[in-house]
Amino acid sequence: MKRARYLGVIGLFLLPILMWVGVASAQSFRTGDNTMVTVDEVVDSSLYASGRTIDIAGEVKGDVFCAGQNVTVSGTVRGDVICAGQTLRISGKVEGDVRAAGQTVSIGGEVKGNVSAASQSFTLESKGKVGGDVAVGGDDAVLNGTVGRDVSLGSATVVVANTVGRNLKASTENLTLSERAVVGGDLTYTSKNDATVTGGARVKGTTHRYEPQQENRSDYGKVFGFGFGTALYVVLSLLLVALALALLFPHALHDVSGLAAAAPLKTFLVGLGASFGVPVIIVGLMVSVIGIPLGLLVLLSWLLVLFLAGPFFGYYLGRLIWRTQKHPVLIMLVGSLLVLVAYLVPILGAVTFMAAIWMGSGMLLRSLFHRTPKPSYNLAPAKTTHKK
Repeated sequence: MKRARYLGVIGLFLLPILMWVGVASAQSFRTGDNTMVTVDEVVDSSLYASGRTIDIAGEVKGDVFCAGQNVTVSGTVRGDVICAGQTLRISGKVEGDVRAAGQTVSIGGEVKGNVSAASQSFTLESKGKVGGDVAVGGDDAVLNGTVGRDVSLGSATVVVANTVGRNLKASTENLTLSERAVVGGDLTYTSKNDATVTGGARVKGTTHRYEPQQENRSDYGKVFGFGFGTALYVVLSLLLVALALALLFPHALHDVSGLAAAAPLKTFLVGLGASFGVPVIIVGLMVSVIGIPLGLLVLLSWLLVLFLAGPFFGYYLGRLIWRTQKHPVLIMLVGSLLVLVAYLVPILGAVTFMAAIWMGSGMLLRSLFHRTPKPSYNLAPAKTTHKK
């Protein structure tokens, strides 16, 4: 009876995860050198795309998750756009939010929600329009279009040439308000230099300038010091680790995920139990003083398991969703992108993180138990026969 009750509680906890996996399996996945959604095409779900060149010219009735070298969104997206690429340009219409990372990010269409970007160069073009907030971290940011609400910028060079609906905050070396610039609220900026305000520019609220604190920061600190930029950096780094594992250890990934696919609940329970049991063992060894060396060894091993849990869970998820795919790198790419993008979504990110830790660690521990031979304590030498 108690066992059934515990399984019921675990089932209730797993329900959101299983529901999300079921929903994800019904979405559209597109990969290839050139990935396209043509002008007359309608994708009636969320779209997950990867490739050297991605061109979304049609309509997507859901969210767009993508990673590529050159990404263009010239059609209509009914949900959010979460993409990473060397060059990313949005000239169409996005009804949700845009979260982007790349060397060059430009917005030339309409975004009804918010825009968050980490890029070397960010441009809101003259025809671009953002209904919500804009947050950018990078080397330079140019706002030639209109922003409905607040703007937060962490860039070496900032140029504002159009309307900002509410407040403008910036941490920069050079801030310029051109003659058509209008800030509907307050202007607050941190810089060694006074802002350049040309004739005709207006700030309807108050203006405050603060001196930057004296500290040694690299150019990358301007990007990664920004919260969203840090998150995207971590995501891309973890994706690189996952793909490297798929290239170096494809058979190990396939075998370990096969154990989980054969007994998913058992795998989950092993990981769940270990997440509570292993820390207790480590603390017990540390407290005993004499067990400190062994405790450190267990701690390092457990940290390695936790680090690998995410990539292994990503491969398992990719294999679960893309059952017909046989190439391990593509399986890892799809699964890891789903996991890493889910990390950025509130609530879902926390659920996905715990699922990755418990399922991934369970996969690794089960594989370790399955592969490790049982020790033999019979040290008697084996009998040998001598030929006459």
